[in-house]
Amino acid sequence: MGMEILAKKEDESSRQYVRRCLLYNIVNVEIKPGERIIEKEYCDLFQVSRTPIREAILDLHKNHLIDVMPKRGTFVSYIDEDRVEEVRQLRAVLEAEIAREACRKLTADDLDRLRENVIVWKYYIGRKQVRKIFELDKKFHGLLYTLCGKPYWSEIVEAAAPHFDRAIVLSFQCMPASQVLADHMQLIDAIEARDEDKAYELARTHLNRYNEEKEMIKQSFPGYFQ
Repeated sequence: MGMEILAKKEDESSRQYVRRCLLYNIVNVEIKPGERIIEKEYCDLFQVSRTPIREAILDLHKNHLIDVMPKRGTFVSYIDEDRVEEVRQLRAVLEAEIAREACRKLTADDLDRLRENVIVWKYYIGRKQVRKIFELDKKFHGLLYTLCGKPYWSEIVEAAAPHFDRAIVLSFQCMPASQVLADHMQLIDAIEARDEDKAYELARTHLNRYNEEKEMIKQSFPGYFQ
């Protein structure tokens, strides 16, 4: 079991903590699709009773990230291509509109925050640290939602994000991240130039990168997909 155990937050219940750790490790593919979940092992790992383990598993089962199979066991769900595509389409629609709004709303200071993200990302690409690259990608997109004043849109996307995020983590493991970074840089330039049409098209193109890479990802990780 290659799980990363996160530090518990002061205000977290045991259920919330276990759920957050499980979700983090499922998204980062530390717990692999199809891997069996054995409650006793997790009780020992997290030093909690079975109740918060079962509650966390049930939460993630409702989100289609864990499969509970009577008489067979509990397993991490395989990546569902249809769900991934639905999330990709949702993000493409929302983030293309956000790109337009960013051209009207973002200040020079806002653009600096986006460029700082890109600079740090370049550093971690050089070090080939996939987890950091993924975190910075999430922060870049999350920052656009925040700066454009779309917290509800962000909540909707984040609720569905784990399905798409797992596929993106795999893409960073087997494909160069440089093109994704170049997309971000071009988007910042378009926003700074107040070119709404270009920003809109760049955002849609960016969210279609996964489809261009999908077959390569599936070939690299053939046992991970449904």
